[in-house]
Amino acid sequence: MDIHRSSENHSDPSIVPRVESPDLSPADQSSERLQVNILYTTHSGTLAALKLASRLGANLGTCPRVLRLYAVPFALPLERPAVRVDFLEEQLRALACEPTMEFTAQIYLCREPRRTLRELFPPRSVIVLAGKKRWWPTKEQRWIRVLKEQGHEVIFVNSE
Repeated sequence: MDIHRSSENHSDPSIVPRVESPDLSPADQSSERLQVNILYTTHSGTLAALKLASRLGANLGTCPRVLRLYAVPFALPLERPAVRVDFLEEQLRALACEPTMEFTAQIYLCREPRRTLRELFPPRSVIVLAGKKRWWPTKEQRWIRVLKEQGHEVIFVNSE
């Protein structure tokens, strides 16, 4: 597993890609290959999504990418979120429990996650998202609706 902090320059000042550690290099965004993306939800949900995305990625010849969006409250500077970035990185490293599962990961500190998603994914991206299916709309089911409205292909994994 490689964890990358993005070094992309976004036009939106409410997104702060993290670039601090020399051992964490930015992911190659210029590739024309199909990318399988996973949105981090919970540890168990993201692990379930990652297992499916790893199988998809192996069939497509690509490595899945986990994206961890963290909404920083407006009362705090973007560079100083309420949760330490080291803690967010450790959540991603904890996903690498199976040695055969490879993925890259990126952490984005942002104000508005919906707006950030519009900027992160090119049109018609493949996004895997996991959560518990309920009769009422869960946070994950609301994300699915937003992503589909933006024109992306979304695969939902029931993590129960």
